[in-house]
Amino acid sequence: MFRSRQLRFLFGVILAVALLVVAIILIFIHGPSTPTSPSHPKTPAAPMASYANDPTAQVAMLIDGPTSAPSLHNQVLITITNSVTKMLIFQGYNDQVKASYAFPMTDAAFHVFLRSLEYAGYNSGSNNPALSQASGYCPTGDRYIFTFDADGVQKQRYWATNCGGPGTYEGNLDLTIQLFEAQVPNYSNLTGNLNI
Repeated sequence: MFRSRQLRFLFGVILAVALLVVAIILIFIHGPSTPTSPSHPKTPAAPMASYANDPTAQVAMLIDGPTSAPSLHNQVLITITNSVTKMLIFQGYNDQVKASYAFPMTDAAFHVFLRSLEYAGYNSGSNNPALSQASGYCPTGDRYIFTFDADGVQKQRYWATNCGGPGTYEGNLDLTIQLFEAQVPNYSNLTGNLNI
């Protein structure tokens, strides 16, 4: 009887060690889960196009031009909802609005636009905390910041540059830029004299 207790104890210890080894192997294979913080939002669980009828849903692209004197620095912000496409042109670094434009949008058009963004990989990106800010990268080129908001919450925020190198956006950059610019009638004429 004493021996059978020792054997059961030994068997229990071996089983516990085996389970621990299996757990460690699974962690290394799949990696630890990464918590999401407000500064590093996760990709939305629902497809973006499912937000087409949501008046709180908004996608945006900010183009931050080359680092230069405030009088030469420009930014272009295009925001799109199911009712309106807005484009703001900023002068300098303090959000001074130089020009503002608005164009009507519909639920159906917004739905197609969101689907197009999905196919362009708009939901693809890294939440690496070391790359949370685009400021200072690509000083002689442009930085592109892409966001998706709904219900007053930023669902995602990724950025890229036209210099190559670091960035968090993993979608098709050229296609994404073209999709946003195509939502603004006469985009080329409206931005032709800007330093971007």
